[in-house]
Amino acid sequence: MNNEKHSWPLKLDASITLQSLPDGVFITDPQMRIIYFNLAAERMTGFKSYEAVGMYCKDVLKSGLCSTDCVVKRALDSDQNIFNIETTITTVTGQIIPALVSASLLKDSTGKIVGYLYSFRDILLLKKVMSDLEISRAELAEKNIELTQTLTVLKSTHEQLLQAQKMEAMGTLAGGIAHDFNNILTGILGFASLAKSELPEDNPVYKYIEQIERSAKRASELTGAILTFARRSRFEIKTVDINKIVAGVWRILEMTVDRSIDIEKALSPTPCYIDVDVSKMEQALMNICVNAIEAMPKGGILTIKTEVSSNISDIDVADLPEQIKEDGYVKISIIDTGAGMDEETRQKIFDPFFTTKGKTGGTGLGLAVVYGVINEFRGYIDVKSKPGVGTTFTLYLPISKQTVEAKVSVEEEAPEIPRGNGETILLIDDEKIILELGKNLLERLGYNVVIAENGFEAAALYKRLKDEVSLVVLDLIMPILSGKEVFERLRQINPTAKILISTGYAKDEIIQPLLEKGAKGFLEKPYNIYGMAESVRKALETKD
Repeated sequence: MNNEKHSWPLKLDASITLQSLPDGVFITDPQMRIIYFNLAAERMTGFKSYEAVGMYCKDVLKSGLCSTDCVVKRALDSDQNIFNIETTITTVTGQIIPALVSASLLKDSTGKIVGYLYSFRDILLLKKVMSDLEISRAELAEKNIELTQTLTVLKSTHEQLLQAQKMEAMGTLAGGIAHDFNNILTGILGFASLAKSELPEDNPVYKYIEQIERSAKRASELTGAILTFARRSRFEIKTVDINKIVAGVWRILEMTVDRSIDIEKALSPTPCYIDVDVSKMEQALMNICVNAIEAMPKGGILTIKTEVSSNISDIDVADLPEQIKEDGYVKISIIDTGAGMDEETRQKIFDPFFTTKGKTGGTGLGLAVVYGVINEFRGYIDVKSKPGVGTTFTLYLPISKQTVEAKVSVEEEAPEIPRGNGETILLIDDEKIILELGKNLLERLGYNVVIAENGFEAAALYKRLKDEVSLVVLDLIMPILSGKEVFERLRQINPTAKILISTGYAKDEIIQPLLEKGAKGFLEKPYNIYGMAESVRKALETKD
């Protein structure tokens, strides 16, 4: 067909832009014959530009809109542009493609219609996606109830986990406070022991100082309990008398619980030996006791009992652990006179995140932890409760197979204090009161003492005095440089340096690697003259 007779009054200065468009674009004259065909139009229809130019658009598109009375042309002739009309086009190869067609009028400067601009978009992939989405929507609609329930549970669990994270952060904070408190107690106990050593026992002030020591030791026990719950410790099974663990928990409760609650203990007259991790067992007992105390907001009685038995007939439970059936058990009963529980609540108390305290209450993890701990020690928990009467938790734990001789409690004489032979000790701590106390204690014991308040100062001192220093006493928790970093620096200066690490709060995962790398021991705060004397002498006498 001769294209020259179809004159085109407009300049196609924008042809470069039209060629780059992803949508098919073509221009026709007023008689609907194509005079411009872009690359995207070639790809979609299969026609080359030189083939399409001069053809009527209906012969190129073979669209469902194309007829003797084209709806597009009719709309355009009515001076109305059209947008996104869904139709189909048929390619050269006969493939039918769904498409969206838009068209607009082209006018010259006088307003005369000189042609039409068309664009069409291949929506085959979009139609497939929409079809797939419709199928998926239908499938999801069938599972809508299940999905809604799942999302509700997930939301609830998320909120509970956030609360658990808050509690973990509180534990970390409590541990940090306990660390600082331990430093204060170290000063009190240390200087008290120094003052005692200066006085004869018949001096009235001696008795006052003893009372100060007793009070500080009670505070130290409370701090130790906080640290037990705030830090992660190694899992270490030991054969212990449960009476001693219960007595320790009882002392903590006595110091912290409101006086409206009477706390009674009835311990077995004979030792009750079990194989447990002490800190985990303490945590389990404390969790139950705290639960019981919270059930008595107006006061009441909390009783802790222990006993040993080889008779399992009084336990009406078919699925007791085999070891209890074979060897007997140690029984720990925790009884409160609180609000009690109905049967539905009792059945759920060991479920993780279950709590009766509402959104502002606990995490619902306390009794779940108890359940996990007792199971870990191959034990069994029985719970009996009645609303308005109270609750009894009974723990059954296998009797230890280890033979442990019961120790007779006797009045011990004050231990002999090991002394120094003029050795030089480098004492490193960021607390001035600890440095002052440690210097006084060590000099009193017969040592020469050099002190450093931070890691940089300590490293510089040790580099200068390494041939004179026999032992370094190093605090682990320090600003600027941590005790671990100072340890590494000192070992770089002298690989055989004798270092005794000391702290009132540090996780076992920090302490143990340093012991494995050659630290000569661990001096726990708060310490007194006896504890420091023994730890320092033992560290000095260890072989390289």
